[in-house]
Amino acid sequence: MPDHDQRRGPAGGAVADPRVIALGADHGGYQLKQRLLRVLTNAGYRVRDVGTHDTAPCDYPRYAAKVGQAVASGRATRGVLICKSGAGMAIAANKVPGVRAVVVQTLGMARQSRRHNDANVLVLGAVGLAPAKAERLLETWLTTGFDGGRHARRIQQITQLERASAQRRRPLS
Repeated sequence: MPDHDQRRGPAGGAVADPRVIALGADHGGYQLKQRLLRVLTNAGYRVRDVGTHDTAPCDYPRYAAKVGQAVASGRATRGVLICKSGAGMAIAANKVPGVRAVVVQTLGMARQSRRHNDANVLVLGAVGLAPAKAERLLETWLTTGFDGGRHARRIQQITQLERASAQRRRPLS
């Protein structure tokens, strides 16, 4: 898997190593996380495994926040999250400003989410997803670049929405 071209996190912080991937899962995605951890490590990525570290029931928002914060701050270039359906992780991760988390189920979705949306967090639903297909989805997502152009303008608009929303949420002094 080739190097990434992203050098700054969405919050503007420098990414120390563009091959750092933040990886997290809840208990429903733990087994697949362990497999993808090996795949990423064997491909030369440095993985920040934020947990969970076993199959005991746990709450997915915790891990979505950890991965999202690592990506948004620039401590990781991209992130990968896994739960049973992918939906909860994506919802939670997208609450972190600068995160563009997408649930991916097909190779076409993996390519499109990178090319047009510059998705920086891949979310997989472990239930019904064959491990070999998960590996192909991950590789496709990691090796697909962002097209820029008109799509960059749209990403800027998303960033403006995030900023406007954050302004409205600030408490009155």
